[in-house]
Amino acid sequence: MAKNISLSRIGFLLTCFLIPGLIGTFASFSIPAPVVDELHQQQALDAVLTAPTPEAQAAAIAALADKVDPDTAAIVTGGTGPLPARVAAAEANMRVEVVAEARAEAYKIRLMIITMTVLGAAFGVALLGPEQK
Repeated sequence: MAKNISLSRIGFLLTCFLIPGLIGTFASFSIPAPVVDELHQQQALDAVLTAPTPEAQAAAIAALADKVDPDTAAIVTGGTGPLPARVAAAEANMRVEVVAEARAEAYKIRLMIITMTVLGAAFGVALLGPEQK
């Protein structure tokens, strides 16, 4: 006794596996972004404190505008207190911004998962089509 192979049911089964895989793949690209950003900014701030000469320190401070967030750079470049205190304040500001960025990324990931789930369900229903009698 031969059974009919339903292409729509095979498509639905593939959809059940592919949609979560695609969601995970896309989400995996944005999860580490805030942490990587924090690492790069921390390296730039550390370079200011560990510069071997005053000229190197001035160059590191000037480079902050390109390597950290504008307001974090402004704390170091526009401040009037001792340099270590300004760098510490910039680090605290950077961490607040990184947490906010991580929360925003988490929201986007959740929104993407919800959207892909709804679209996947609609696609699965469309693949199954009307009930055959």
